[in-house]
Amino acid sequence: MKLFSLTAFTCLTAVLLAAAAPRLHAQDKEKPDAAPPEEEPAEPQEREQLSPEDLQQRLKADAELEKAEVAKMMKVFTTLEGSWTGRETLRYEENRLPEKSWKDEWEGKFTMGGRYFEMNGQTSGDDLNSAYRWICTYDVERQGYRAWYFGDNSQNEYTGKLSSDGKFVIWSIRSANGSESRFSMKADGNKVKCHGTDTLVDGSLFSTQSSDYTRKRVEL
Repeated sequence: MKLFSLTAFTCLTAVLLAAAAPRLHAQDKEKPDAAPPEEEPAEPQEREQLSPEDLQQRLKADAELEKAEVAKMMKVFTTLEGSWTGRETLRYEENRLPEKSWKDEWEGKFTMGGRYFEMNGQTSGDDLNSAYRWICTYDVERQGYRAWYFGDNSQNEYTGKLSSDGKFVIWSIRSANGSESRFSMKADGNKVKCHGTDTLVDGSLFSTQSSDYTRKRVEL
């Protein structure tokens, strides 16, 4: 009897365990996965600490490099130094608009230790009597030339790039309506020739400017 009772108890226990196994397995599935261990925040990289003396030396070195680059790029204006006289002509593509021409005299010189090149001039003729000033420089950050024009009737800012042969600057400006003006000044000894164009939004040519200047003789 003891043997029978033990056997029966053993069978009953096995049945109960077999019935409970799926439930226990299902409960294990219902348990959420354990959260991954939190990653430790990366240690911030230490910035280079400079003493006041070292910082001053670095700023000085950067300023010297910039000054040297500006001086190099401004050499292109050397041929425009001096006093010049000549005429400028404006021709329109439309025949109904008359051609205009006027006298132009100007002086070119470096200012602010060579950082800027200025051209101060006066035009006269065909209702175009106006004093004007150009201020040109090289912008190291933009890696290009910049110029500001101040006249009696307008003020504009131009951007420029060095020609492929490195002998002159090509200037351009684009208006709010999409039209564009471009011009350049090429010096050859005691002569300067200028050429410019104005194009409309659709790219068609609107007008052409041309100028010829001669260096004024220096009276001794």
